[in-house]
Amino acid sequence: MDLQNFSVSPKPSLICIFFVIFTSLVNYILSPDPKFQACVPYTCGDGPNISYPFWILPKQEPFCGNPNFTIICKDKNPVLTISNDDYIVKDIFYSNQSFLVANAAVYENTCPAPLHNVSLGQTPFNFSLYNSDFSIFYNCSSKPYYPVYELDCASNCTHHSFAIFHKEALELHNYLLKLCRSLVDVPVDVRVNFTSLLLMNYTEVLKMGFSLNWSAHDCSSCERRNGRCGFKNNEFVCFYHDRPHLKTCNDGNSEGNFLIIIE
Repeated sequence: MDLQNFSVSPKPSLICIFFVIFTSLVNYILSPDPKFQACVPYTCGDGPNISYPFWILPKQEPFCGNPNFTIICKDKNPVLTISNDDYIVKDIFYSNQSFLVANAAVYENTCPAPLHNVSLGQTPFNFSLYNSDFSIFYNCSSKPYYPVYELDCASNCTHHSFAIFHKEALELHNYLLKLCRSLVDVPVDVRVNFTSLLLMNYTEVLKMGFSLNWSAHDCSSCERRNGRCGFKNNEFVCFYHDRPHLKTCNDGNSEGNFLIIIE
């Protein structure tokens, strides 16, 4: 036998099997993770980008955010329901986990007159230190001799309604709070100069809105590795663009399903 002319050629069937396996592996590595694709940030048309822990129903999947942060788009505005009241989300500051909201009724009603204090209930939100109470007095038998924000639409010739910052000033000027039938305190983010406040009317002040902080898992670590955060089975998850990872979105591990961090 001439060994120099002897060669072993792979069978065509083995080449096909190898090609199929190789192609499937490449497609698996390069194909985007569907959960990563589903959680791309969205807007309602107006307002900020919406991403974890917020999510827009039905534009995004429920696993893209926390159930307590569900946004619904109304007239191109992102609206969040808190304790049965609708609030327009004016801005979101993801870096310090805070956001600015205003009661949707201020934009919908010709006479926005809140009838109860803002309630956060069992929500993951709390009031920011930047807020100041805007006290609204209803059905008062007389007006104070002190600068106030007139609420003409809720007043008549015998009963007066008005609003004021720092209601303690009324008592210092000998105004009796018992002259009014009801009082509602509305938080307002007052990070503007005092002169600007004086030039506003009642409705303009309410449209400034108020700031809330939220309590949820920090997404920054996931985002620094080009991942997108989500929430599934009551746990925080991090989805990566090509495949999920067990520990981080850039740990060199090609196996696993997703990052899980339990608070």
